[in-house]
Amino acid sequence: MSQLPRLNYKRTNSRTTVQDLYDTNYEARLPKDKSRPYYSSHPATAENIKSAYPEIQKVNGWAEAIVQTARRLRIADPGWLANLMYFETGFTLNPNVMNKNGCGGLLNFCPNSSAKKVGKTVTELTSMEALEQMQYVELYLSEYKGKYNTSADLYMAVYFPIAQGGGPHFSIYNWYLKHMGEAVASNFLNANNGIKTAGDYQKFADRHARLPTVLGTEKEDTSSVVLY
Repeated sequence: MSQLPRLNYKRTNSRTTVQDLYDTNYEARLPKDKSRPYYSSHPATAENIKSAYPEIQKVNGWAEAIVQTARRLRIADPGWLANLMYFETGFTLNPNVMNKNGCGGLLNFCPNSSAKKVGKTVTELTSMEALEQMQYVELYLSEYKGKYNTSADLYMAVYFPIAQGGGPHFSIYNWYLKHMGEAVASNFLNANNGIKTAGDYQKFADRHARLPTVLGTEKEDTSSVVLY
């Protein structure tokens, strides 16, 4: 249950490289303190996830399912998936949660987009327990399998899929500016508390994350990423 409004976006026929959308001021906004929960040199284990999230520990096998799902999707750190679901459920990790907009579940599935994509209604998804719903979490995220090199990539798969794979430097604001004009871009900026990039959104979402959000070995390669 993200606190920011969902974005409405359209894919365009023009090919736009990530370099066109690169926000050169992003590095200046990175946290300088490399203490937890931001940085880690090792991906989270099932035991790390249980320790950080007692809500997950209470469900037998859930932490292990998160680790296995992350491995199959080639998410660099399984802890990112736990953090994502914590954020998308409004910091509850309740698979049955539903918001006032009719979206709900572990990824805040919405009726005309993510729920439809996995072939279920929001009501069907939110009636499932955590382990059953995990298969639909995996199904939804499988479109970008192998492209989750940063936690920002994972957040963008849910929040603004066009930015997925662009890493934290991807500027959502510049995408709007290029494809929809200055008025729409300005409205987006004003409506989203000054958030411009995928990394800005990641930091917003990770304010309450209980597991590290950046791997010490994390590297970005955006040279071959193309947006449509």
